[in-house]
Amino acid sequence: MYVIGLGNPEEKYKYNRHNVAWLILDALNDGEWSHHKYMNADISTNHYGLYIKPQTFMNHSGQVVDFLKSEVDFKPEHLVIIYDDIDLAFGTIRVSHDRGDGGHNGLKSIVEHLGSKECIRVRIGVSRLLADGRLIKPNVLGNFPPNEKEEISELIAPQVEKIIKSLVDLGLEKTMNIFNVK
Repeated sequence: MYVIGLGNPEEKYKYNRHNVAWLILDALNDGEWSHHKYMNADISTNHYGLYIKPQTFMNHSGQVVDFLKSEVDFKPEHLVIIYDDIDLAFGTIRVSHDRGDGGHNGLKSIVEHLGSKECIRVRIGVSRLLADGRLIKPNVLGNFPPNEKEEISELIAPQVEKIIKSLVDLGLEKTMNIFNVK
């Protein structure tokens, strides 16, 4: 599996809602990140595959796919994209496949460079859900408060790891049935 976390480089973006995927990959990474100059990404290998943090800005995230497409074993269905979704409440995780970009420019770039919508998506909710059921959509370049940063590493990242493991062991359909419960 190639697991791409969408985010923006530079320290000032580190805790932005748009960088939730990088915060998750950092929490899951049990090794060092190294820079792959031809892919223009930070990478780390683990037992589930290759974790990738493109070092382009969000709107150009798909450039990493150009390099991956040259790999002998590359197939779009082995590509897992983790990204923020303002249409989901904070902490909600949804696994999807073969859908539109939902207005997310990083995903739009991935789909354009891939030439297909066939990749697997792990969407991470970043919006606030009010008691009355209304969803408050934040500025994605705003930072997470400390309590949410803690929840990302302690609760959300382990759930994403279970999803990645399930994708490897059980495949997409079974994973979606297990993890996309209301």
